[in-house]
Amino acid sequence: MNRFFKLFIFIALAISAANCKKSDDDVVTVPIRDRGEVYLEDKIKIEEYLKNNYIKVAGEEITLDSITDKNTQVSIWDQQQYELKSIKLKNDEWKPVLVNNTTFKYAKLIDDVEYTLYYLVINEGGGEKAITIDSTYTAYKAYNLKNKVFDQNRTGMWSTYPTVPNGLMPGVAPEMISGYRQATTLMKAASQISQNPDGTFNYENAGRIIAFLPSGLGYFAGANLGKSYECAIFDITLISKLSRDHDRDGIPSIYEDLNGNGDYFDDDTDGDGVPNFMDVDDDADGFLTRDEITYEVIENGVTVKKLYEFSAIPFCPGGSVKKHLDNSCH
Repeated sequence: MNRFFKLFIFIALAISAANCKKSDDDVVTVPIRDRGEVYLEDKIKIEEYLKNNYIKVAGEEITLDSITDKNTQVSIWDQQQYELKSIKLKNDEWKPVLVNNTTFKYAKLIDDVEYTLYYLVINEGGGEKAITIDSTYTAYKAYNLKNKVFDQNRTGMWSTYPTVPNGLMPGVAPEMISGYRQATTLMKAASQISQNPDGTFNYENAGRIIAFLPSGLGYFAGANLGKSYECAIFDITLISKLSRDHDRDGIPSIYEDLNGNGDYFDDDTDGDGVPNFMDVDDDADGFLTRDEITYEVIENGVTVKKLYEFSAIPFCPGGSVKKHLDNSCH
């Protein structure tokens, strides 16, 4: 099992493993700590790491190691070859919750902490930028703060977000943790890509960053790194990205961020708990969104159904929003 499955899966596995102990006295559970308190500790650990370790890049090979000679080794914090950047991020983990056998809503992980993510851009990349709900093909190498590798896949793998219930989107790949997924938006995919028969890629000028994740954007109470509440370092290469139509309603998901804030979960026109990019009937008027953006034309004497391009979807007469978002017409 890939180690980037969602945090709640790892917690479930940890609890399950603990329950297999010989007696109740032997059961080990991980206490859930305050996220803000843990982050303050993590930030200190990460900044100390950046000041006491160096990076060496030789072609495709990257070395992270502790400083033993201050005359020849410059800390990641002070080196100038790769600018050390930071960005403020919040945990964006959502998961589907089945309401009954046929309907679901999305629940957000309760986490109000604003995290500082430090990162180094090794290469910006020459292709398109990804968004957090794209499917991405990435290669990675993962370290703890002692520079020990705990996972890697240098060939690459597809991942997608979020988990799609009810089989709406075919070919669902595993999810990445929040910090990893958001880090992929800080670079661009490769400029030249060709796919091999085995599904891997040959590529040129792919984006590559080193991201230093506090545990709140990673595994938190999970124990992937050997123990809970551990920070992680990810060497990530973004090879390819694929835009999705998650609900297969004919509107690419990228166009369903109506307020343009980059959060695709807070756009829920009908207020049913399912965001528009996952909702097959955005305005709950009883007509599928796909049907509402379909029109008919005559080609060679035959009636053909087509989908409007997003920009061409009409408004209701006298309305101010596109017809699939207005339940007063259909």
